[in-house]
Amino acid sequence: MSMNKPVSALGRTIWKYVAVSLLPLGLLISTPLIHLAVLSLGEAVLLETEPVDPRDIFRGDYVTLNYKISSIPEDLMPEAMTGDETDAYSSRNRTREVYVTLKKDDSGVGSVESVSLSAPASGLYLKSLATRSWNSSFTCDYRLGVYFLPEGTGGEMEEKISHSRVLADVRVLLGRGVIKNLEVAEPLPDVGEETETNVEEAEENGEKNDQDDVEVR
Repeated sequence: MSMNKPVSALGRTIWKYVAVSLLPLGLLISTPLIHLAVLSLGEAVLLETEPVDPRDIFRGDYVTLNYKISSIPEDLMPEAMTGDETDAYSSRNRTREVYVTLKKDDSGVGSVESVSLSAPASGLYLKSLATRSWNSSFTCDYRLGVYFLPEGTGGEMEEKISHSRVLADVRVLLGRGVIKNLEVAEPLPDVGEETETNVEEAEENGEKNDQDDVEVR
């Protein structure tokens, strides 16, 4: 009987070490499972991206993204996070976890409807970390800033993103978002072409004005 106690203590110690050893493995396995669950069960929403410094966009075969919903005006934020802008270091201005409720237009593109400090009971929302910006708005990080591309497609996608409006096809489940795909929408207007068009129009208007002056004389 006296030997059972040391054996039990040894057993508990062994299981404790086993549990600690398996914890990283459990976390490693749970992450892709959660990712898969969001992709399979989540609600679809399109998020419009914004231009990112081309030097920072590509790192091998993944792309960094910024979103229009990342910048939220102060009047949509919870009252507890707003206040005197001169009080820049107060607790009201620290980074806080918020829940951003989205509304979709007829094309399925999402925009910010409201922001709260607690998870909504229903509806489409994303969990985010919000930080006050210098321009009376808040910057929200949805953990959707990186999208891994199929190997060898980085150069092709870089060209498309540089000249087109890009939408991220995102699946959302219980506040967590996962990018399923990037959709390249209509091309962005060519600044050079716009400039040439404006010059031509100005020249035509100038010639017309000259003719009008001649007729008046």
